[in-house]
Amino acid sequence: MEIIDLFGAALTGVKEQNVDLLFKSGLYMLMYTVISMIAVYVISFLTTRVASKSAYTVREKIFHILMNLPREEIDKFKISGLVTRSTRGMSSEQGFIVMILEQLMLIPVTFVAIVYEIALIDGTYALFFLGFIGVLSAIIIFRMKQIVEIFFRAKKTYGKLNLLFLSKINDIAGRIPFNKQEYEVEFEKACENSYDKNVIYIKSQCYLGPILMWGLYVIVLVTLAMVNSGYTIGFETDSVIDSFIILVYVAYFITTLANIPALIDRWPRAYATSVRLEEVLNIEDKIIKSNTNDNLKEIEIVEEDIAQEAKGIWDERKGISEKFTALLKEDKAKVRISMILLTISTLCMVYAPKVAGKTVDLLASNWNSTNDPAIYISLALLLVLYSVGYLFKLPPKRIMGATGEKVAYDLRVKLFDKLDAVGSDFIQENSKGLVLSRLNNDVMNIREFVSSKFTEIYAQILFIVFVIVLIVMTDFRLSLIYLVILPVYAVCFYVCDVKSKNYYDGHQMQLGRLMSYFERGLSNRDSFHEKGFKKMNQTVIDYYVKSKNVTNFMVPVTTLLTNISKITVYIAGIYFLAGNEIQIGTLLAVIMYGQLLTDPIKKLSSSMATIETSFSSIKRIFAIIDYKNDK
Repeated sequence: MEIIDLFGAALTGVKEQNVDLLFKSGLYMLMYTVISMIAVYVISFLTTRVASKSAYTVREKIFHILMNLPREEIDKFKISGLVTRSTRGMSSEQGFIVMILEQLMLIPVTFVAIVYEIALIDGTYALFFLGFIGVLSAIIIFRMKQIVEIFFRAKKTYGKLNLLFLSKINDIAGRIPFNKQEYEVEFEKACENSYDKNVIYIKSQCYLGPILMWGLYVIVLVTLAMVNSGYTIGFETDSVIDSFIILVYVAYFITTLANIPALIDRWPRAYATSVRLEEVLNIEDKIIKSNTNDNLKEIEIVEEDIAQEAKGIWDERKGISEKFTALLKEDKAKVRISMILLTISTLCMVYAPKVAGKTVDLLASNWNSTNDPAIYISLALLLVLYSVGYLFKLPPKRIMGATGEKVAYDLRVKLFDKLDAVGSDFIQENSKGLVLSRLNNDVMNIREFVSSKFTEIYAQILFIVFVIVLIVMTDFRLSLIYLVILPVYAVCFYVCDVKSKNYYDGHQMQLGRLMSYFERGLSNRDSFHEKGFKKMNQTVIDYYVKSKNVTNFMVPVTTLLTNISKITVYIAGIYFLAGNEIQIGTLLAVIMYGQLLTDPIKKLSSSMATIETSFSSIKRIFAIIDYKNDK
């Protein structure tokens, strides 16, 4: 925020030919960049600790409650459901807490600050901006209530899947004869029911994020139309500069809301999980005893998992990538259609700032006249570009959402079938939860990656490439700033990726072991050992914190690189503007491209955790699917 203020002061310095003001503005921008980098790292560090501490405390409390409840209270729940909500569910809540503290909390602060800054320039426009955002927020809140209800219906289908999966695990572990065909028919029906309900949920919410972002960009177009129709923004300085700064503020606010679509997707899941956790926490008063037996038997949980061939990092990544490609083989045509639509969408979104820059040039050159038809034509073109850009995002979200559910369906069926091949040699009393974690943890991770993250990462990479090309076409000298920054970012990303891999693998394995402890404890409550659970719970948290510490390093690095590039563009652009080497519209286009570049770079940084988690889950699932019993 302060950087934008200083940029406005620097523009005023250009008009007044005040070199000292330009120099001081650049120096202060750099100072605020360093402060913001430190603040971002501190926030990331603290949110990781808060989220991990919350997960640790809630798991421990739930375990204590369940171990000391009367049997009739325990029988009201399904064991598989209790295991899932206490491990996988709490892990999901942990990620949502991080999202709230790092991203959602920033939105109201940014909004208030931007409204205040705009009000200093033009109070009437600030009221218009406030009202527009208020209407959008009301629509989102109203629709989210309906989406949560739809998700609850989809969420209930997971209980049946987990129960059938755990029942087969128990039969195999106990060498109890069972009718394989009946098991398979019932499990496939449960998979089909889950697929149908989840596809309905995806269709109900996939359009909400793109429409919200489209509505925000409409504010920019309305602002330009207001100026062209004769509305004068500003009263203290040059109106062109004030209009320009307001547009930069609005663009900054839009980039702040870039994570809202992901939040819309996560919110129903997090809310449903919190309700299920609260069901257990609310019955704490029904505890009838505290286990005071001094001769408790500690439950031993296997450390090892199904043995996998040791490979180098690149060979392992290649193998995992091939398996991931195989998962999408049946839906190859749908994936390609999604990629094509996303490419068209990205092209429209990337070309729009160039048109916006030309529109500002027209406004600046025709400042004494109003209702210029050429400007209205440019605004109409911008409306078409933004509309096509966001409209073409909707089909890929629906297609890949359904594809993710199809992949989850296939993996569930394959895992269920392969349990016979793994057999009782591996599935012993102390590893049931470890096997169950493949279904309710790893399959879910892969489904979420296919449904949203895969196309999102593709779009982010595409965005970066297209933006760089358009910046080069707009002004080659200013584009060099971004071309220098990108390789530095790529090196940092690679180093963090390599360093974090083992921690993410370890976290997924330890989460599976925790499920085993939960399942074993619920089945043998007279011999549970809370100290053993605390130790294992702490191990899960330690792996989570270590993995996040590595990925959190990318957040301040990204902030530093993007802010330095912005400041350099601001100063260089003002210098060229002072020498009449570029027009103000050209500078606006480059700045808007810089804002567009910031969002995918930051998202790629946060996506690193998702990529590592998904790759780890693919490896763990195929360890069972590809399992060969030599006996």
